[in-house]
Amino acid sequence: MFRNIRLIVFALVPATLLLASCSKAPQDTTTLRVASQPLVFGLPLFVAQDQGIFATNGVNVDAKSFTSANDMMSALVAGQVDMLPNAPLVPVVSLESKYPGRFRVFAHSLMTPDKPFDRILVKTNSPINTLADLSGKRLALIPGTTALNAMKAFLKKHGVDPATISFVQLAPPAQLPALQTDSVDALYAYEPMLTIALAQGTYRPVSESVYCDLLNPCPLVVALVDRKFEKQHPETTKRAIKALDEAVKAIQADPVKASASLATHANVPTNLTAKVNIQNRTVEGQMDLQLMQKFIDLLLDIGEVQTKVSAEKMTEPTR
Repeated sequence: MFRNIRLIVFALVPATLLLASCSKAPQDTTTLRVASQPLVFGLPLFVAQDQGIFATNGVNVDAKSFTSANDMMSALVAGQVDMLPNAPLVPVVSLESKYPGRFRVFAHSLMTPDKPFDRILVKTNSPINTLADLSGKRLALIPGTTALNAMKAFLKKHGVDPATISFVQLAPPAQLPALQTDSVDALYAYEPMLTIALAQGTYRPVSESVYCDLLNPCPLVVALVDRKFEKQHPETTKRAIKALDEAVKAIQADPVKASASLATHANVPTNLTAKVNIQNRTVEGQMDLQLMQKFIDLLLDIGEVQTKVSAEKMTEPTR
């Protein structure tokens, strides 16, 4: 009898241990609030949503779309969002100087001139053929300081005085109509607006990539997470970053399939999604801190930021 009891006890021990191991670490089901803009840099986020990559990694996402990068940063500071998968480095550096250690950068773009993200466009019948011809003209660009100050630095580099140009800040939906109706003389277009405009056959470029002219490759856009959120929800953060990395790899493996997400999230016509210049992005362990620091120092030189910020500090692990 005692022998039978011992056998029963020994048989129950593995099952008891298994139940204990299953119950001791419940999965964090916290919803991750992310902010993005309807630009090509948001593609990893869009693909992770559309292809179920977030779901596969057990991440619940609440995605919010913003027109302005500055508004995204304000939402992060206000605690309204937890992660920015595609934020221009310019306001990020400004935020770091004001709130040191508030967030962690975990990826950056690798823009190259062979796949231009940005170019200056004019109508095909425009008398503007060179950068010098922009003098005395009205140039439309996206709201915020990033495009404006980068453009000023670009023009100065090529011998054009920015003071002779009228800069008109317009949200993407208003940009092409303004150029078409001659409300502006030229447009500094980002993808996917760039591809949409050129496909119409009534516009032509008068520059190559402005950002890549300043630094090639260019880490213009970064992905970051609020360190407070990461401390409170380390597993959710880890799984979300893993999902975004998997989305980047999915884009590299099948860019045509991935670019289809731009139709829903960036209002790109379905017949043009495959023509958009997709921008590469680093995954975990691939960040080039020297490249990031070089761009940060460039921002300091052109007056976009007032304080020197360390790329290493911005990217160091959250503890």
